[in-house]
Amino acid sequence: MSPDGEHSLSRFFEEFHCQECGGEEAYRSRARGFAERYLLPLLLMRPVRCERCYHRAYVMRTINVPERKPSGRGRPESQPQGESGSRSRIA
Repeated sequence: MSPDGEHSLSRFFEEFHCQECGGEEAYRSRARGFAERYLLPLLLMRPVRCERCYHRAYVMRTINVPERKPSGRGRPESQPQGESGSRSRIA
């Protein structure tokens, strides 16, 4: 194996590179379905999503990718958890 081949092989296990846009930043994606929840971990892989183009892919668990960032949907930050804006009860 050539030195270039060894370098690219080690990058495969250590760095993320998006196949669609070439981006190098990704975050963990939620597991969908049986195969992603139970089979991917057996293969030492995890689902990730490219931060630039949102392409979803599977990478080795040896690649360090951060957790998902909060999407901003749902409860606004100014409203503390457990409080509702109208203070009314729903029966």
